[in-house]
Formats: sequence, C-alpha cells, structure tokens
Amino acid sequence: MKIMERVIIDYNNREAYYIQIYNYFKNQIIMGKLQKNDKLPSIRRLSLDIKVSKTTVESAYNQLVVEGYVNNIPKRGYFVVELKDYSFSKTNEKPQIIEKEKDSHYINNGVDKGSFDNKVWRKLYGKVLQEDEIFTPGDYQGEVDLRQEICDFVQKSRGVRCNRDQIIIGAGIQYLLSILCSLLRDKHHDIAFEYPGFNQAKNVFEDYNMDIIPIPVLKEGIDIEKLKKSKVKMVYLSPSHQYPTGSVMPIDKRIEILNWAQENNSIIIEDDYDCLIRYESRPIPALQGLDKAGHVIYLGSFSKILLPSIRISYMILPLDILENYKWIKARYSQTSSKIEQLTLAKFMAERYLEKHLRKIRKLYYKKNEMIVNFIEKRAEDKIIILGHDSGLHMMFEVNTEKTYGEIIKVAKQYNIYLEMVESFHKGMKLVVFPYSGIELEKIEDTLNILIKDIF
Repeated sequence: MKIMERVIIDYNNREAYYIQIYNYFKNQIIMGKLQKNDKLPSIRRLSLDIKVSKTTVESAYNQLVVEGYVNNIPKRGYFVVELKDYSFSKTNEKPQIIEKEKDSHYINNGVDKGSFDNKVWRKLYGKVLQEDEIFTPGDYQGEVDLRQEICDFVQKSRGVRCNRDQIIIGAGIQYLLSILCSLLRDKHHDIAFEYPGFNQAKNVFEDYNMDIIPIPVLKEGIDIEKLKKSKVKMVYLSPSHQYPTGSVMPIDKRIEILNWAQENNSIIIEDDYDCLIRYESRPIPALQGLDKAGHVIYLGSFSKILLPSIRISYMILPLDILENYKWIKARYSQTSSKIEQLTLAKFMAERYLEKHLRKIRKLYYKKNEMIVNFIEKRAEDKIIILGHDSGLHMMFEVNTEKTYGEIIKVAKQYNIYLEMVESFHKGMKLVVFPYSGIELEKIEDTLNILIKDIF
C-alpha cells in the first residue's frame, strides 16, 4: 500500500472535522498523489491516528463515495477510482477573488432621506407580518388588495380607466416589459421609440431582437409626422412628462396619436414617468384615459415617489392583450415581495400615499426653485435649463469644451450622477441632472462643483 502523508486536522478551525478529512483526500486524488486502486486508511486506524470518532471518518469517506472519488468494497475497504479526461487544477489554493469596482453612492440620485416616513411603513409592515396571508405564495399577477388600490389611485389621480384584473405588478418596469415582449413579439418585430428616451426600456426591446426606430422628441413630445412615416405598429412614449426632455404632449397631439393607433391598429406603450411631480400646474391626465379602443398599455411605478428600494411597478393591459396574458402568466414568478405589496396596499388604503405626495411636492419644489435661481444668477453663460416644471431631474444644455467622457469621469470623482443625452442637433451637449437625492443645504455646493469643476 502506498505510504501517504499524514492526515492533519486543524482542531481550531470552525470547519467540521469530517469536511476537513473529505477535503484532504479529495485534493490528494485530484492532484494525483493518490491514484487508481490506492487504498485509504481503515476507518478505525484513521480515527485513532487523528483522534476523531469513527463516525466522523465514516462521514468523510461516504461523501467521497457519493461524489465518485472512491469505491467502498465490502470487507476490503475504500479504494481510489480512476479519474479520466479531466485536467484538474494542480493547486490547493482557493480561487482568487477579483475585486470589482464598487458602485458609487451618488449624492444626487435616489430620493431625499427626509421624504419618507419610516415609522409609518414599519408600523404597517408589522401589521402585515401578523397576518396569515404571508404564509402562502403570492399571486402571479400581484396581490389583489394592492391591485385594487392601484386601480382606485390611477383612476383618481391620472384619469386611467381600468379594473384591478387588468393590472400586473412586478419588480421594475424592465421586468414588466419582458412579459409584454413575450406577448407581442410574434406580431411586432419593431418599435418606435422616443429619441432621446428611456434607455433602460429600450434595452429590453433590443434584448428581444426588436428593431428600434428612433423618433425625435419635439417641444410638444414625439414627432407624430415622423412616427406615421415610419410605418411601425408599436410606439413607446411618455406623453405626460417625457424622459429626459420633460416635454408634455398637449391634448390635440394626444388625440392625433390615438387616431393614428386606431386607424393602423397599433399599440401605444405609455410610460407615465414622474407624472405626479409637477410644480407650476396640475398633473396632466394620462393618455390611456382618452383611449376608447384599447390601444394603450399603461406603465407606472412607485420607485421614484416612495423609495427606489421598494421595487414595485405596475402595467395595465387592454382587455384583448389581457386575455393573452392569462394563458402565460403562470410562466412568470412574481418578483415583488408579497409582504411589501401588502404593506403598500395598507399604505394606500389608509391614505398615507396622498399625504406623502403632498409632502414631496413641497420638498422637491424647494429644490427645483433653488437650482433654477442659482443657475439664472450665476451660471447662465454655462447652463441652459431645458424645462423644469416637473419631475425629479433637469436636462441642461451645457456650454463646455469637455467631452462627454471627461464630464462623466470628473462627475464620478465627486459622486455626482449625470446622464449624457445624444441630440439630433449637432454641437449641443445635453446632460440629465437628477436632484432628488441632494439635501437642501448641499444644493449650492453641488451646483458650484458642476459649473467650476465638471462642466
């Protein structure tokens, strides 16, 4: 029998003894120090040698047998098997962990820390934890209580027409768009998209191999004449607060695009991004509420108005598409936490959401006003604000010789998030500047960094 190195146990190691024994023999076999038909020490002998129980040794050997490293031959012992056609690593070192770049904690992204009442959420969350519902799986489509609250909310606040059965809940708009693509891809191979627009949504359609047809955004929203000329049958747009330009589609344009959809049997995907945060006028009613023929799919989210960490978004389907969804909905697991869905339902039912919206409109209006006043007084030669009546970001036209890459690099050094925007107009440098996460007292300092160091 081959003379083996002595098995050594580290008695101070938290790792179980049988695992240490198992790892020792496995590594000896992988490195070729133990080969076919070599016999392992008997259970009794090894247990005496390293001062552990026979049960411990037997557990290690059994694991080696289960994984196919050794055979147990009755009345003879444990023998190494032949390992063929595989090049094992000849080292016992652990794989090196490659340090990845840490995500920056941007000072201006997210939401204001003082905007959300944690005590209320914690109280409602505690109530949900005492309910029997948490011990059962969630609804594929989303919890009924929350769907009903969303239905009531969008009817009242956005003029949307729907019932709770038309609503699908998911963790983020991208997840919901993936479901939508699976429903529509057999009939729709291309989609018109606002340019500039919401890239995270565009990425989903590209992942489903749809052709993206960019349509420029004008002062009053998407260029409808170019949309008509494109001959596409589906369009993605945000008519109530276009991202990133902030443009708003007026009523005559809304009727025109709905007529286009009806005449061509086309689909409009309406992303109601940041629609509830307006400062100088009331929120614009949703396009979906004007739709009489079922051509509009409506998307909404709570990530911006509550917390980004509450990943709850929703999609409202027209009735004919809803029928197709019912056939496939069991293929998609619900991605939003059932407990958080039920908590949000209570948050809405007990009218905390209405109170919260009033609070954040005042808070973000102050920030919006401070930024506008600062730029008008101290940075008009460098920054032109392109719309500021709504939302939690501004789009700037920036007068600078720096490239987009240089701007982004310096901004990251200051933990400031900026998004560069391509423009149809050559020579314009367009930058999206979120401001929701900046504390009021730090706004001027942040703007000074923008104009002196970044732009």
